[in-house]
Amino acid sequence: MMLFRRSSYNWPRQRRWLLGVTLLTSIWLPLSSLWQSGHAQNFTDEEIGSYAMAVLAIEEIRIQAYEDVSDLMTIAKEDVTRHDLRCFNADGLNLKTLPRTVRSQVRRLVINYCNDAKQIVENSGLTTEKFNVITKNHRDDQALAEQIQSEIARQL
Repeated sequence: MMLFRRSSYNWPRQRRWLLGVTLLTSIWLPLSSLWQSGHAQNFTDEEIGSYAMAVLAIEEIRIQAYEDVSDLMTIAKEDVTRHDLRCFNADGLNLKTLPRTVRSQVRRLVINYCNDAKQIVENSGLTTEKFNVITKNHRDDQALAEQIQSEIARQL
């Protein structure tokens, strides 16, 4: 999971959501460093619904986390896009290039975001492993990607 640029924030809310969700589902990275095998699988409608619900909820906290991290990094005169802020890297965040004044705050924000995203996935009824398998499969399976996008649109 990655925190993305702020450029979409000036768009109308529904369009922003759709763009963010599309980006999130297109380049979602696992919540852990262990990928499950991504061979083609069939997923139930319930799993797709849970996945869509989780993606929408995660997008909400992703936007807030990005704003918070971006604000801190702006104060430190750092470009947020230069740093690897993905969840699978959260425990090994290498923020030594950041000034000490913001390093611990950025680390805390990213780790909190990742933990919250993991909790959202689990509360949706999926394991992080199942969520990651769906994410990996939707990249290679156009029909699955369309099913997920339809479910996301339905839930908006």
